[in-house]
Amino acid sequence: MSNYEEWLSLSPLLKSTYKKLKAEWYKGVDDSFSISQIRMMQHLSRTSPLKSTDLAEMLCVTAGAVTLMGDKLYERGLIDRYRGEQDRRVVYIAITEQGKQYISSFRANDEQLIKIIAERITEKDMHELKRIILLLNESLEGDYQ
Repeated sequence: MSNYEEWLSLSPLLKSTYKKLKAEWYKGVDDSFSISQIRMMQHLSRTSPLKSTDLAEMLCVTAGAVTLMGDKLYERGLIDRYRGEQDRRVVYIAITEQGKQYISSFRANDEQLIKIIAERITEKDMHELKRIILLLNESLEGDYQ
């Protein structure tokens, strides 16, 4: 089997694995938000407030996408948005106390998912998987942006 054919056979497996991980992670939590919205809130829980443009860069999306993702979070009271005092064109996004509580509810799910994986994958395999994912990430950087 050629290298190209190997990659073709690997692609559905990667998609299936991602789908299973996502389904496992969403068990028992409010799944009304996308993974991108949750990642947005996780970034904000670590550093808040952030410029919407900086947040867009972190999430690898456009500033417009950050606005759209933030609309539902804002409506639910999980984030606040405000304009900069020095430059009114700059929009800052901050997580609210309610948003912090919401994100903390996911930590238990993260721990459960990590526990499931750790029970099935050896530490050596985990290091190898991390090495391969980092290599893939680096080799694709800039090619599709």
